[in-house]
Amino acid sequence: MGRKKPEIRIEMKKLIVDHYKSGKSIRKVSDILKISKSIVFSIISKYRKTGSVENKERTGRPAIFTPREQRWFVKKITINPKISAVKLTLEARKRFGKISHPETVRNILRNHDFHARVARRKPFISRVNQKERLKFARCYLKKPKEFWESVIFVDESKFNVFGPNGKQKVWRRLNTELKLRNLRDTVKHGVGSHFVWGCMSSFGTGNLELIDSKVNKYGYLDILKRNIRQSAQKMGILANFKLYQDNDPKHTSHVCRLWALYHCPMVIKTPAPSPDLNPIEHLWDNIQQRLHESNITSKNILKEKLIEAWRNIDPNTCKKLVNSMPSRLKEVIKNKGRPTKY
Repeated sequence: MGRKKPEIRIEMKKLIVDHYKSGKSIRKVSDILKISKSIVFSIISKYRKTGSVENKERTGRPAIFTPREQRWFVKKITINPKISAVKLTLEARKRFGKISHPETVRNILRNHDFHARVARRKPFISRVNQKERLKFARCYLKKPKEFWESVIFVDESKFNVFGPNGKQKVWRRLNTELKLRNLRDTVKHGVGSHFVWGCMSSFGTGNLELIDSKVNKYGYLDILKRNIRQSAQKMGILANFKLYQDNDPKHTSHVCRLWALYHCPMVIKTPAPSPDLNPIEHLWDNIQQRLHESNITSKNILKEKLIEAWRNIDPNTCKKLVNSMPSRLKEVIKNKGRPTKY
């Protein structure tokens, strides 16, 4: 059996009749409302015969669950959006003594505006870190555009030859994807992979360095020495650039802070964990999407594709990401330090 077409809303049916009553032709009504002439004709014909556009009461098998029982499903899913329809079906059988199909449960939830979606992956943010994020956002919110144009955003990431998808679905209503109960917490984790360090600014990408394994504070210092000032010169902001990074222990180590004191005009540290406050994270996502489109079967191929993807990043993309900083900070304040849409 083919999929049933969505029914025209009663408000739209009444609007069609109103246009018809005002003397407009079926073709004209169709053009105005962007609805096919056959549907307009059908609705007007029904109105002529019955004087109404309301549907007749339909017969059919009665619902398995009463309205009160359906509200029980809604309450369960509100408390735990990650519970599956199969598990809900089994719990309902024990509670109400009724045998049903999981699709019945899904239909009940859809009728109450809940839809299964993949849970957004967001880092867990403690209350202490929420306060730190708020403090950071308020501190930098009023910075002018020129301030952000001289910032070099740096970050590390890891790319696998083969990687699991790791998606999880939750039942949620529209525009509730960032509610804490609808999020999936993520933590950082460390065969067949490459670690990379990269930097970007409003003027485009800087250097990209591929690393065979995780680095300690001395390894990170060497990366800074090889790349930061060289990238700043390439971008034309060597005289007044600002180093922007998270507060990873190796970033804030004594040796790195001492070097930065003499070689970086300014250092900005984001509170932990705040990937949404570093726009370079979107470049990693962009590269990851490109890698998924390639047949990568070895570390050498992965390395080639990483370098190729980095070189092909449009400078305008970097500019747009940097220009989003005020919006990111506003979102942090709006969400009181909790995860944002970025």
